[in-house]
Amino acid sequence: MDTAELCKLRKKLRQIENLEHLQRELNASEITKVLQKLDLRRQVEQLLALGAEVKPLVRHAPPEEEQKPTACTSQSTRRTETLKLKPQSPPTNGAPKKTLKIPETSPLQSSAFLVHHLEGHSDLVTCVLIHGTSLISGSWDTSVRVWDIPSCSEQRTLCGHTGAVTSLTLLSLGGETLDPDIWPPDEEFVASGSSDCSIIVWSLTTGRPLFSVYTYSDVTSLVNVPKTQLVISGSDGGKIEIWDLRTKQNVHSQLAYEDRVTALQLRSGLLFSGSSCGSLKVWKFSPPGSLSLIHSSDDLTPSLQGLRSICVIGETAYVANQGVCLKAVTWQQDFLARLSNHTSGTGFVDAVAVTSDDLLVASGFNVDQGHGYLNVRSAKTGDYLGTLSHPDAPRILCLAVSRSGSGLCCWVTGGRELLLWQEQPKKKMMMAQDVNLVRLQFCSDFLNAAPDTDDDDEADLWEENPAPAPYQRETPGWQWCVLV
Repeated sequence: MDTAELCKLRKKLRQIENLEHLQRELNASEITKVLQKLDLRRQVEQLLALGAEVKPLVRHAPPEEEQKPTACTSQSTRRTETLKLKPQSPPTNGAPKKTLKIPETSPLQSSAFLVHHLEGHSDLVTCVLIHGTSLISGSWDTSVRVWDIPSCSEQRTLCGHTGAVTSLTLLSLGGETLDPDIWPPDEEFVASGSSDCSIIVWSLTTGRPLFSVYTYSDVTSLVNVPKTQLVISGSDGGKIEIWDLRTKQNVHSQLAYEDRVTALQLRSGLLFSGSSCGSLKVWKFSPPGSLSLIHSSDDLTPSLQGLRSICVIGETAYVANQGVCLKAVTWQQDFLARLSNHTSGTGFVDAVAVTSDDLLVASGFNVDQGHGYLNVRSAKTGDYLGTLSHPDAPRILCLAVSRSGSGLCCWVTGGRELLLWQEQPKKKMMMAQDVNLVRLQFCSDFLNAAPDTDDDDEADLWEENPAPAPYQRETPGWQWCVLV
């Protein structure tokens, strides 16, 4: 068993995954690395068959702390901790990995989801929204597309951007007198941000672009201030700016970071912002349009590098930062807890969202096999509830969650594929034989404590002149937990 070699192979696969998600053409050296992906995965499979495994770096809490359902053990002076879940007999080291029965208390017990492939985009899907029975997606292919959820069909393509679409936000304009010459009555609206330095406002009803706002820099994130005609944007250069859609003018500009702004979320008058450098900041929004910094989690910046997505619930900000763990930050105390999200020592958490009934959904990626999945937890306790996986799911870069009119879960994920995950009624589920019907599984390995740190060393691990492996398309066929 060569655990060091296994770790090295997984790091190479992680680097390849990052190369494949670059928004530029790869050079010859990078292409050579990417062509080795299938061979590297075969080597990982062989090592795992021989029993090699990487043990997470976890410090064990004292017995009295382990008895507390949500107790945490201090790991460093930076107040980073590993969240301890309620004990449910996790497997001993070396035991076969099993899929257990979902706990009786799980709101998704016995649930199954039908997974639909929505075809239309020609490049990575970077942002998604659900609004009623409509799904809206944005892509590097410069288009915004609107889909009908009941029929899983495309309704319209919104064309107008000349660069990659990076962000979407629904516009909630109620409470203000709207100019009918700008805002057609009885229509609904969405705004999209792009690397072409513009924000375009669209009518969801007709698909018509109403107007655009030139932002002078690439837009990387976007959020609407509810019941106003204001949108807040984040830029590639680290600026957070407020735009008045009535005048199409900038009313506030703040250089918040030295790197790109990757996440924005408004909650109860507070704006939570994140940057790829790992900086999480909290701002107070004041009408008619200004921001004042009230907190910066500077001590946690090293632990949050690569920050991609934020989901705020109460006093906790759940952070996806492309690492192996989901991070839970109690921002007022700069307190960080880690939630286990991968069963190996490497992976990607790129997206996180919460449902209206407090289900926390986070993406994961099996680097060994190249398949994405969704882990479901209780947003209130952090308890692991189950996993949804599909053999055709790639790395999941964006995520939106909602419920249908009948109360069933309706989720959408984006990346190389745009997938719609629809919870099925119990009677229909029992009769269904569709290969795209996936059941929520309970994988006991996620009960293990999360590693103390993300093993995300991106040092060059390659030979000077590696021999390229012959390129061939990957075929699905991965089942990520064994049913017993």
